Amino acid sequence: MKQVIQNRAGATFVRDVPRPPCPPVNVLVRNEMSVISSGTERARAEGLKSIVSRMRERPELARKAVDRIRRDGIRQTGQMIRLQREEESPSGYSSAGTVIEVGAAVRGVSVGDRVACAGAGYANHAEIVSIPRNLCVRVPDGVPLAGAALSTIAAIALHGIRLAGTTLGDRVAVVGCGLIGQITCRLLVAAGAEVFALDIDRARIDAAVSAGAHHGVHSGEGAVEAVVSATGGAGVDQVLVTAAADSNAPLLLGAEIARERGALILVGAVPIGFPREPLFDKELSFRVSRSYGPGRYDLDYEQHGIDYPLGYVRWTEQRNVAAILDLQARGALILEDLVEDVYPVERAEEAYARLAGPAENRPFGALAFSYVQSEPDGEATAIRIAEHAPTPVTREGSVRVGLIGPGGFANSVLVPALQRAGATLAAVAGGSGPSAEATARKAHSEYASNEEAVIADESLDAVVIATRHGSHAQLVEAALVAGKHVFCEKPLALNERELERVLAAAVAAQRVLMVGFNRRFSPHLISVKDFLAPVEGPLTAVYRVSAGHLDPAHWTHDLEQGGGRIIGEGCHFVDSLAFVAGSTVTGVHASGFSAAAQPAQALDNAMITIELANGSVATLAYVASGSSGVAKERLEVFAGKRTAILDDFRTLELFDGERRERDRLRTQDKGHSTEIAAFLEAIRHGTNPVALETIANVHRTCFAAVDSLRTGEPVLVATSAE
Repeated sequence: MKQVIQNRAGATFVRDVPRPPCPPVNVLVRNEMSVISSGTERARAEGLKSIVSRMRERPELARKAVDRIRRDGIRQTGQMIRLQREEESPSGYSSAGTVIEVGAAVRGVSVGDRVACAGAGYANHAEIVSIPRNLCVRVPDGVPLAGAALSTIAAIALHGIRLAGTTLGDRVAVVGCGLIGQITCRLLVAAGAEVFALDIDRARIDAAVSAGAHHGVHSGEGAVEAVVSATGGAGVDQVLVTAAADSNAPLLLGAEIARERGALILVGAVPIGFPREPLFDKELSFRVSRSYGPGRYDLDYEQHGIDYPLGYVRWTEQRNVAAILDLQARGALILEDLVEDVYPVERAEEAYARLAGPAENRPFGALAFSYVQSEPDGEATAIRIAEHAPTPVTREGSVRVGLIGPGGFANSVLVPALQRAGATLAAVAGGSGPSAEATARKAHSEYASNEEAVIADESLDAVVIATRHGSHAQLVEAALVAGKHVFCEKPLALNERELERVLAAAVAAQRVLMVGFNRRFSPHLISVKDFLAPVEGPLTAVYRVSAGHLDPAHWTHDLEQGGGRIIGEGCHFVDSLAFVAGSTVTGVHASGFSAAAQPAQALDNAMITIELANGSVATLAYVASGSSGVAKERLEVFAGKRTAILDDFRTLELFDGERRERDRLRTQDKGHSTEIAAFLEAIRHGTNPVALETIANVHRTCFAAVDSLRTGEPVLVATSAE
């Protein structure tokens, strides 16, 4: 299917990408029309400001860049910036079409329904979109498609009006009569308000008046006097600033024309900042409108389909969209005439060029994309990147690999490691359709498709899984059952039940199963182990991990998607400690806390005491608090008269009695490339680089640590994979 993609530099592309999946709380919609938001999307199409300009405006970015250069060097930092600017993502957030598939948990929507779709990242400019239940609304009979496709953008205007508290007979000024401003004026007229339309463009003012606004005022010199005079010297009750500007002039104008104790609502994109006097003298209320209503940016509402009770939250973002559609159905609101031109999606670059071009050539109204059916409703086709003739793998041949989960880590670490090791990355799946297509194209893969197609592809020898943690166990089990060798980024599973199923599948399939415990393959950690090897008896170790703060809403904290940071990332360091000690874990005792209210599984400040079968003891200090300037990892190991200190995989200090050696390591090698090479070699020779029992023990240790965090008690760890 075709989808419009933009990179951070502002370039627009139309890509052939795999169709998106349909999770249980989503519906698949075949778009018939999607509308370009002239303000939001023009800013993106015009491209980012130069790096220097952004750093001048935001000094903290400059400080972060300097810290990154000091830590990683100029070359690696420059490469990171280049990759960020080339990163591609979907565009669009307001569309309408026909439902072609309904998720198992969705109620009230059926295949064949016409729906309006909302949400950046969901209601994309694409032939087929996957929309969460709370972000789609059935379109009433009689509402034209163009009007339905504008409903999400119109809901932005409606939410601003609700924040203003407009009532029948109020005098309301709309500063900025672009697309959202025009819709705002129409909604206010429908609500029985006396509407003042202000803009610097007289054509926009005339259009607002023609559509029902009662007063049209040029926002230049004399605007304040005109509005104040028309209101008998009082000023307007509310001002909605819907302009997009580089200065705060629209806000200052709004403050001047508002009455005492009036309301000033910012809906558009205007810098916030003005003197105290305008607000103080009139005791104005000032609010910033956030998108199109309650529920926006709430993952439980948008992604998980958990609605707010109507008795407590009358107007959610979904109900605002529904209100717009109902107003159109009753004839109280007309929107379709605001769609100025409709472009076939294949001409998206032309539409965006017009949007970002000279002001005199920009559209007055909205631009939209239309779509034709190019893919059967019930069939997800693979996107071919190049013709290929699959060949069976031999001991000397190239291992053919499919990647599931083309995220940032996979693209920056796993894909290059696979290519360096001589693997053929033949297929890519997972993520969004655009991300799979982009990775396949850049890696010169043969095709991009969905997860099921890659797992079922008999020409592939192995599957690399790098999706979010919650899907690992299911995908690994399916790939093993399909006869594939599997490399899974940590963790392998989020609970004991998932772990048992995966281990059983690995034993039954007789295929290589490897988990991304890369640090045990680092030459620096191997040096630590080798240095301590001559010492008989147990050792003591302290592993401090300054993991850094994650937003409480980050998916890693979500117990279903991420499993929490101890299971999701702590397994790395448990494995490293067990590797250096040369033993399995027998028990743990943990205590910790989190800066935000989190369940025990998601605590991210924890001290975990680890006991090993050979008598060794270790402490894992996993912390999210503290300074970001501290190196992420520091391992100190003590055995006999020897001590090894590995600081962030950059310096290694070895003490033997009074003798000390210090090595400033040439590269921060955490073992990723060696790990992938070992996986491919294991496929050729039929051996597991890391025993299943070791993999199981590490995961069970993390599960036990979470149990200990929950109960406050020590927890024994099983030492057998049986």
